[in-house]
Amino acid sequence: MKEHNVKDLTNRYYLHTMCVSSAKKIGIVLLLSTTLPVSMLHAENESANPTHLIQSSTTDKTNLLQDTVKSSYISQQIDGADLMKVKDANFVNSLIGRLAGATINSSASGVGGSVRMVLRGYRSILKSNNVLFTLDGVPLPRLESRQPYNIYTGSGQTGDGMATFCPDDIESISVLSTAAASALYGSRSASGVVMINTKKAHAGKLRIELGNSTTFSSPMVMPEFQQTYDWRWGEKMSHPQSWDPADFFRTGHSINNSLALSIGNEYNQTRVSAVTMNGAGIIPNNDVDRYNFSLRNTSSLLCHRLKLDVNLRYIHTAEQNMQSQGMYGNPLVPVYLLPDVLLERIPVHPGSSNKYSYKDLFEVYNPELDGNAQYWPLGDMGLGMQNPYWTINRNMHNRKKKRLIGGIGAKFDLTSWLNVSGRVHYDRDKEIGTQKLYASTLFVDRLGTYYENENKNTQIYSEFLFNARKTVGDFSVDATLGSSLCDTKFDYSNNGGALGTLNQFELSALSKEGVCYSMQRDYHDRATSLFMLAQLGYKNSLFLDLGGRMEWLKFWDDDDSNSSTDVLYPSIGASVVPTEWLSDNPNRFLSFLKLNYTYSETGNSFTDYIFLNKERMGLEPRLVDNDLKPERTNSHEIGLNAGFLNDKISLAFTMYKTSTSDLPFEGYVSVPYPSASSPTDFYLMDTGCRIDNKGFELVLGTNMNIGQVKWNGRLTYSINKNEIKQLREVQKNSITGEDVVLDEVKISGGSGWQILLKKGGSIGDIYVTDLQRDAQGNVVVDKVSQNVIPAREYVYAGNADPKYTMGLANSFAWKGFELDFVIHARFGGVGLSMTQAIMDQFGVSQATAVARDNGGVWVSGENIPAKNYYQTVGGARTGALYTYDATNIRLAELSLAYHIPVNRWVKWIQDVRVALVGRNLLMLYNKAPFDPESTSSTGTWYQGVDFFRQPSYRNMGFSVNLTF
Repeated sequence: MKEHNVKDLTNRYYLHTMCVSSAKKIGIVLLLSTTLPVSMLHAENESANPTHLIQSSTTDKTNLLQDTVKSSYISQQIDGADLMKVKDANFVNSLIGRLAGATINSSASGVGGSVRMVLRGYRSILKSNNVLFTLDGVPLPRLESRQPYNIYTGSGQTGDGMATFCPDDIESISVLSTAAASALYGSRSASGVVMINTKKAHAGKLRIELGNSTTFSSPMVMPEFQQTYDWRWGEKMSHPQSWDPADFFRTGHSINNSLALSIGNEYNQTRVSAVTMNGAGIIPNNDVDRYNFSLRNTSSLLCHRLKLDVNLRYIHTAEQNMQSQGMYGNPLVPVYLLPDVLLERIPVHPGSSNKYSYKDLFEVYNPELDGNAQYWPLGDMGLGMQNPYWTINRNMHNRKKKRLIGGIGAKFDLTSWLNVSGRVHYDRDKEIGTQKLYASTLFVDRLGTYYENENKNTQIYSEFLFNARKTVGDFSVDATLGSSLCDTKFDYSNNGGALGTLNQFELSALSKEGVCYSMQRDYHDRATSLFMLAQLGYKNSLFLDLGGRMEWLKFWDDDDSNSSTDVLYPSIGASVVPTEWLSDNPNRFLSFLKLNYTYSETGNSFTDYIFLNKERMGLEPRLVDNDLKPERTNSHEIGLNAGFLNDKISLAFTMYKTSTSDLPFEGYVSVPYPSASSPTDFYLMDTGCRIDNKGFELVLGTNMNIGQVKWNGRLTYSINKNEIKQLREVQKNSITGEDVVLDEVKISGGSGWQILLKKGGSIGDIYVTDLQRDAQGNVVVDKVSQNVIPAREYVYAGNADPKYTMGLANSFAWKGFELDFVIHARFGGVGLSMTQAIMDQFGVSQATAVARDNGGVWVSGENIPAKNYYQTVGGARTGALYTYDATNIRLAELSLAYHIPVNRWVKWIQDVRVALVGRNLLMLYNKAPFDPESTSSTGTWYQGVDFFRQPSYRNMGFSVNLTF
């Protein structure tokens, strides 16, 4: 083999090494190779048949997962190219309709907002049920912000940690739901794992990729408004008015530009990319800008025995005025309820002939302030209303984020069957948020209010592994033994209050006499782990999987309080491949069959929740006593994986049951004080709740040619049933000795609705008030008032989650043309629209106009005047009348592309792809006055409730991709 000196190496486009004869040369090459910024190490993906729904590992610690024939469970994989066809500001939205067992909901906060992703139901009450994301095998901090939990909040939202990643750097996505997740990633993986595998360069010539994706946004689903009657239940007008709340929204956009360069040879490969995303929401003055830069270098040394991997990533994000829902600071409340907001007929001075719109004149000079103040003579009307144009221009929520990710990893082959690997990974996120509330804003100090907060999250992850793979005769052994350390530090500060100088938004300008606020919080946790995965195989047809992980968890906070706990979770699985016993025949109908069973246990430590919520009642004593056990999930799973017609058709079926115990919970219990007729809600926090989930998943895939058309299809079906088996064990009254049974706790609620934890029920159950009814179920109409009578009791309305979901993803290719589409369907579940209830109360909904045209509302054979009826049942007084079936079917994605054969004429251009793209283009079925798949909160609670939620987006646009 030819030797290369340092000059030869440095004269190339990249550094590489080969076997050299002297130790001196080896040392120099090692030094040059390791001075680059480095991240984690990845093993080469082993080839496998994609129609078997394989997960190919990207890290050596998961060698056992590289072949679906061997694994005792079924995982799912999505190609990164699927995420690129219709780009979204948050790539997780591109997984909708493609995965079985996943409930994915986009945040109503608009472009760049968070996404809620839950696998196989809820397994925690107080902690997050969202999945854990990993980047090339390294667990990422969740970076989830506090979510709205009632009808009042919703302004100043921010995207989660995954919203900052761009799909251009993603090679593939794999989903783990069971034993492998718990063994590899510990307590953080209690809700499942989504593994992101990033792109890297390959040997070959310099490759340049340029891309642009531009989409334009408009509201998808909005309530229906009437335009024939004057507002505030006025008389019918001679001509329909021009008032349309949709006019308040602007055309939003998302512009993505990307550049990637890659080059490499057998020994060294480098990929560099830069991606920008500039987005504007449909609510004016809502903007998001994001800039991603990444570098990855992989190299092979010492005759390929030593492999290095380099990764460096920087992300800068700027967000402004992200609004999801709520009463306060929400411009949609007056826009939906007050037609005058959008009509140009406002005389500023009595008797003046000059008329203005609230948009043009949202602020006027105020001599008392010696500055501008909000113009809003209509008042807040008990709903926190302000001039909507003042809200979007003078209630400013800004946030800047800077994130740096990088590390170093190496793998060394000790023998042909044994290797050792290690890595260190660094992830630092710094966010600075400001809230500028100008003088004359509702509930704001006289000269204005200013808040500034800073978040710093730093995670250092390290890992050391031994990996063995050995075959002896008919037997095989694959094993991984490793240790990991994950150290996380969180620093938070929030300062602000009343300003001493009019609208001077600086901490130095805070009033000396006014009320000021200052809070500092530090939090530190460390997880040290030992884990093992082993697989015994016989004749490539019988496999036994064993796994286990031991974690030692320790937590500190700002007052030097600390707590520690340890968690052990084992797993075992077995699989059999009957087709290995058959003779090879490419023409047989059944080309592949695997049956598997897996049992696993997962622990989920609760101690960090204590530190982050110490100020809440009931937590401080438990911090001292340290009596909260880790939440524990036991999981059983059986599955079938089959391929037909030489794997042109694939089938994966999984049935599972999980049981999670020792769950802490908090809520309100109604006690008969001061009397049974006037009960009081008493706050309670306790532990001992148990929740079971059971369901099944089905994935049917196609990969075949129909003539000259290449067809790849994927049909998914999922169903999950969640049940609360108990809230807590029966306790004894210390005085009377009687059993104390707790079967119901209120989590949250509002006028006309409640969300309860109830034995025998499910997480997400919604209870509502109804109208008084007789024994036959007919609505009672009061003969005196000629009106209905709201009832005080709460009745079960339904659950916010679907009964089952389906997805259909198809891709067709023919002579350079590509057609891709995704249809997503959700069946069952309910949603509650307080927006519709209040619109009815104000008489601005289409339903009220229809009732007035018909002479009233007929109830139980009685005609009730429309105004009397809707002002009685509306305004969130009777939730039963505003509960809607959440079933919906939509065209979630569509892409029509063509590869222009420019290479025929210009050889240095490899490919030019142009496409028309769209997301949420068409709602095929939906009976609710809102989008049931949108959510105000990406947390567990407050699902299925619409209170002036921002509409979901319909996106249409184009994309252009060039490869050189």
